[in-house]
Parts: sequence; structure tokens; C-alpha cells
Amino acid sequence: MMDLTLAAQKTRNTLMIPARRFCALALLSAVACCAQQSDASSGDVVVQPSATLTSQILDHDFVNYFLFGNGTYDTNLPVIRNGASTYGGAFGWDVGGGVTASHTFKGGQFSLSYRGDYRHYNSTGYGNGTTQNLSLLFNKQLSRRWGVGFSLGGGILEYGGSFYSMEPTNASTDITNPLASRSRFASAGVNVTYSQTRRLSYVFSGAGFYSSYNYSGAARSLGGTGTASVQYRTTARTTVGGTYSHSYYTYSSNFGSSTIDGGFLTLSHTFSSRWSANLSAGETHSHSQGTITLPVTLLLGQQLVSGYITGPYNRSANTPSFQLGVSHYLKRSSVSLTGGQGVNAGNGTYLTSKDQFVTLTVSFSHRLSNFGLGGSYFRLTSIANTVSNTYSSANFSASYGYTLKKYIALNFRYDFIHYDNFYALQGVNESRVSLGVSFSSKSVPLTLF
Repeated sequence: MMDLTLAAQKTRNTLMIPARRFCALALLSAVACCAQQSDASSGDVVVQPSATLTSQILDHDFVNYFLFGNGTYDTNLPVIRNGASTYGGAFGWDVGGGVTASHTFKGGQFSLSYRGDYRHYNSTGYGNGTTQNLSLLFNKQLSRRWGVGFSLGGGILEYGGSFYSMEPTNASTDITNPLASRSRFASAGVNVTYSQTRRLSYVFSGAGFYSSYNYSGAARSLGGTGTASVQYRTTARTTVGGTYSHSYYTYSSNFGSSTIDGGFLTLSHTFSSRWSANLSAGETHSHSQGTITLPVTLLLGQQLVSGYITGPYNRSANTPSFQLGVSHYLKRSSVSLTGGQGVNAGNGTYLTSKDQFVTLTVSFSHRLSNFGLGGSYFRLTSIANTVSNTYSSANFSASYGYTLKKYIALNFRYDFIHYDNFYALQGVNESRVSLGVSFSSKSVPLTLF
């Protein structure tokens, strides 16, 4: 039985709850760069594109600088007054720019992507601020048997600045906390490959990460994951393997820590017409201990009072973990679908959690136009303790870019997001519409993916 204490404090008359950010904005441009994601659910280090694979990137080295400006309209749940939720909307603007680059050399490749913007609203109920995102990827074949790869990513994400689930971030740590108006994240990884024969290879990888939220009840997380895997190519198109992963998460303010171990079987296959699929399945064992601190809000008469419930926890859990991914890439189009279940560091409130997720992205370029569609869903359940509730979120994004003349493009974007079961926030919907122009040094319209 947990020893629960309630430390109540008088709340302000107005509690600001800014727009939530889990999903998909901003991606960069219609060019691409690769971003590494390390997911403790599968133990694999997965490299996937973060933007449309246009022919300009596939065929030769590529550098593109871009600038943009947009007018926006947002609807969200900005304020709770006297225990009642008030919905609203606000107009705003954002300006920014960035660079994407890819250089291929003998036996390797280097990719860089940066995007930054500043967003401002005409309503004080919406957060103004900057969104930054940087990712680097380097791969090199050292010899006939040895290969090495490095990755680096980081950024600042603002509510009111970005829906971002499709951005190049660390998938095992970067989960939304809708009560925080700003989150910071950083990740770095390295992997080494040894090919014993033409069919048999070994992969050793490690990744570290950090994430934080400015919501006072949220914990910062710091951790790392190490994996070792063996891969055997049964045919020219099919590879089977096995992976072991070990992860450690630690949380600020003495919230606790988690040790996670997993074993997985993997299967990947490349079909004709540039279709590919990968599957991993196994089990994850986690042991979490520490002191949980959960925010609560009580309505005492006409007074809204907020505080925290605290108590120790010490819990072990076994979680089935699996992931299925299917992708199709051509010079002017791409489709990617990923879904599964795994264990991650949580969102600063739920701590170590089971994450059930599915993500779909579609992109198509035709002459002067580029279309992008994306959607995702995730359900987060704490496995560190039995106090936290389940939190879920779903989103949809669509974008269209059209080149008006050389270097100048018109850009339109729509985002919809729904989240549920986060304390007082039940069934909240948000929408954003943006319209603007961009300058691109390679005449590539900015787009969603």
C-alpha cells in the first residue's frame, strides 16, 4: 500500500494549458535527410528518412537553404477558469528557415538537417516562442568487414510552435506532456557493424538521450540504450536476426529510475518495386523504483486548489514488445507505415511506460507541386506504478506546396490533434491552419514530409 500525502496549494484564478504538441509539424523541406531513432521496444537502431525523397537527393549531392513566413490560425484549450474549460482561437504568424544537405562519398554518406522558427500569437492565451530542430547522420564503410555510423539530434519544441511527431527525434523519450509549454530533447548514437561473411553480420550500437518539460510536475529523464544483434541474410532480399537490448532511465527530483532488458527476433524483406518490410517481436522486462509525484486539482466550494500526490513505488513488469514497418520509396513518392508496442521513458509524468503506437506518412511530388499526408496514434500506460491513468493521442496532418516561380513557393498546411485522459483534459481537439510563402535555393517547396 502506498503512503499517499496531499500537498495542496492555492491555484491562480487562471490556469494556462497551452496547445499540445505530440504530432507532426514542421518537417523541414521537401528535401530529405536521415534521422536515427532508437526505440527500446525493439532494440533496433532504425534509420529512416524525415522528408520526401525527391530525385534531387537520390541522384546526387544536395544542399538546400530555405526561408519561410506563414500566417496561422489555432484553436486549442488555452485556459481553465473557475473550474470550467474555455475554448478559443487565435491568429498568429511565424518566420524561420533552415538547411538540409546530403553528401555522398566513397563508402559513406553525411546528412544534415536544421529547421528553426519563431511563432507569435495575438492572444495571451497562446504561447509564443521558438522551435529548433537539428539532426546529423554520418555513415562510413571502414573496410570490407567493418562499418560505423554516428547520429546526433536535439531541439526545443514549443506548444503554439509545432506539432512534431514526424520530426527527427528520439522515439523512446520524446512523448508529449500536454501541460508543459516547452520541451527540450537531445540524443546521440553510434553503431558498429562487422560482416563476418557475405551473409552473417553483427551490429553493436549505443545511444544516449535527455528530455525535459517546463511543467513543474514533470520529471526530466536521462538515459541510454545499448544493443547487440546478429543478422543473417538468408537470401538477397531477406534477413533474419536476433537482438538483445539493455536500457537505463533515471529521473530528476528523486522520482526514481528504471532498468529495462529485452530480447527480440527480427525479420526484414525487400520486395520488388521498392517495397520493404521489417518485423521484430520479443519481450521486455523492466524494474522501476522511486517516488512518484502526481499533480491533482480539487474544486473546494468555489475555489480551485492544486497540489500533488506522492508515494514510493517498486515494481517489475514483463511487456510483450513488437513492431511492424512497411515502406515504399520512389523518386517522387513515398509511403511508410509503422506500428507496434514497446517500452519507453514516458512523458515526465507517467515515467517508464508501455507505448502502443501506429504512424502513417504519404508524400508525392508532381512537377511544381508536393503533397504530404500523415497521421499517428499512441496510447501511453505507466508500468512503473499503478497510480497513473492511461493517456492517448491521435493526429492528422496535410500539406501542399506549389512552386510559383523559381525559388519561390506557396505553402498550405492543416493539423488536427485529439488527446484524452490526461487528468482534467478529456476529449480535447485542436486544429491549426497555416498559409505562407517560402524561399528555397533549390526551388523545392516546403512540405510536411
